[in-house]
Amino acid sequence: MNDPIIGEEWKLLDEASRGYDPAAIAPDLDAARARIRRIRMADVELRAVGDDGRPLAGLRLDIEQQRSAFPWGDQQWELSTLHRYGQGGSDRVRHYTQRFTDCLNASNCLSYWSERPQNDGPKHQEFQGEDRLDDFAWQVDWARANGLVAKGHPIFWPVPKGIPDWVKRYPYETQLVFLEARVRNLVARFRGKVAIWDVVNEPMWEPALRNLGKRHWPHMEDLDAILGYVEPVMRWARDEDPDACYVINDYGMEVDAPGRELRAADGSLVTAKRQRDRFKALFRALRERGCPADGLGMQSHTGGWITPAEQNAILDDFAEAGVPLHYTEFWASTGHLDKAGLDPKTVARMKAEYVANLITVAYAHPAVAAFFFWGGITGEMGFRSDHNSGGLPTSSHQPTPTYERVRKLLREEWWTRETVVTDADGVARLRAFHGDHSARYALAGGGRAGVGFTVTPQRGGAIELRCHRPG
Repeated sequence: MNDPIIGEEWKLLDEASRGYDPAAIAPDLDAARARIRRIRMADVELRAVGDDGRPLAGLRLDIEQQRSAFPWGDQQWELSTLHRYGQGGSDRVRHYTQRFTDCLNASNCLSYWSERPQNDGPKHQEFQGEDRLDDFAWQVDWARANGLVAKGHPIFWPVPKGIPDWVKRYPYETQLVFLEARVRNLVARFRGKVAIWDVVNEPMWEPALRNLGKRHWPHMEDLDAILGYVEPVMRWARDEDPDACYVINDYGMEVDAPGRELRAADGSLVTAKRQRDRFKALFRALRERGCPADGLGMQSHTGGWITPAEQNAILDDFAEAGVPLHYTEFWASTGHLDKAGLDPKTVARMKAEYVANLITVAYAHPAVAAFFFWGGITGEMGFRSDHNSGGLPTSSHQPTPTYERVRKLLREEWWTRETVVTDADGVARLRAFHGDHSARYALAGGGRAGVGFTVTPQRGGAIELRCHRPG
């Protein structure tokens, strides 16, 4: 299964490796694997009956999972680029789709109100009078057509490049009118299609809309000022789709960047812990105001790597906010490996192991409810953009070690495949991962049939499978 990196290679790293030694972290990883089987699986009792309702004894059932209940996803910048350049039906997209769905079950579809002009990305209203949502609609339809949970990112991003320049020409009260229209129209159009939204992106480092002209990064905005726009954005979104999951998403809260000291405008030190505490206070305040968020989003752009013990401590701290935790934009930097002079193949193997370990610890934590990469899988599938391709993703169809390690975890190690035989009462028992499954069995004429069932943490008692009586 795992292909561990030998300890000598890790010893070549500098302090940015943060003590990431395979021998030292092994006990924590073993404990995480045990927790996964405890919290992500359930005991299942299947009762097979024929068309007449009588139990089927001695029936061999091949159980295979079809879908995980836990969302595993990545963002769709590359896919959006191909579509916007008229290549939505190309072989590149066909291969991209196959590789993506072989591994993941959720898709982070992108629609920025605006973005930095030199970024040729998916923008909604870069110029006044525009209403460009066709590309976002295509991303959402692509996700749903391929059985993926559709997530939307972001509804509102309070950073200067995320707000159209034309909006900034108006007084604050008018800006709010435009923002409300953006929120309501976006969410209403995709009601029932987009299941998860990053409703506000990066509020803890940015000014409130009314203070945009005073931006000083890191901008330690007053909590009441943050609530002054987060609360109405949340309410507008919920008005249009009360059934969606709304996540507030931010970065820079796991660990402090090595060798970097951040100061607010008043000279005070800005640390990851300080930002976590402010973020948790935001969630508590929203709950007290009757406008709770559904998830706390951790981008997890950590730069230097963190150990499982550090990761668990961070998750425990975030969990104090009292809402489910979502990894929203994870990617793993390898800058410290490159500086250590390691060859590219070794770097690729070490990165694959680190990513596998990190998602293992995440999946093992009871507060974590979703995990989305930020190019961490799409960038590892063999699809890359470069100058020779005119900025469009090319397809080498050669996935990296990181992709293969993640795919094996998600679709093999954390996936139910088991054969059981019913007893005299038509009952068979097994332990299965939460999600949708199929029970397949032989027919008298030599063919096979199947019947579906779903495993959830809440579902107890026997699950009845109505089968054709063989023989």
